[in-house]
Amino acid sequence: MGELNIIDDLIAPADRIKIKYTGTEPVAIMGMAPDMIKTIMKISSKDLLETDIRWDVSSDPNEFYGVWMGKRGEDAWSKTYLRVIVQGFQHSKEKTGWFVVEIKGTLETKYEFSNFIQRGFWWTYNLAFYYKQRRNYLEMGKDNIYEMRDFILNKFKINKAEE
Repeated sequence: MGELNIIDDLIAPADRIKIKYTGTEPVAIMGMAPDMIKTIMKISSKDLLETDIRWDVSSDPNEFYGVWMGKRGEDAWSKTYLRVIVQGFQHSKEKTGWFVVEIKGTLETKYEFSNFIQRGFWWTYNLAFYYKQRRNYLEMGKDNIYEMRDFILNKFKINKAEE
């Protein structure tokens, strides 16, 4: 059985949005990120993956790192994946430091087929009918990324993001 797999970056031609912050309580982003993803993507906890969380309190400043991924099934063939990567430092006494947040996302569409006729059907179906629907999913995912960016900018009172 074969598989036709189409993967698009949500904010092409770039693949990510990067936000830099320097100020007080940068570690607060670690607690905000999971709820932000669930709320903005409108997904449940089972669709939020916490793939890597690290804390290093053995030295000052304390280092933190986290990766979360939200996945949303759009329909039988397409899924949206948004990933938030946080890395930063915070001084233990002054509670000041910095972080960098990267937000990126993809839309993945998979079709399964068992012969060349079905494969041709899926290509034709995608180009003729499903293309517009995939574009809607891309725009929705792109909007989610920019909502996350705006959420972080507002919470930490950051003037601009590096994109």
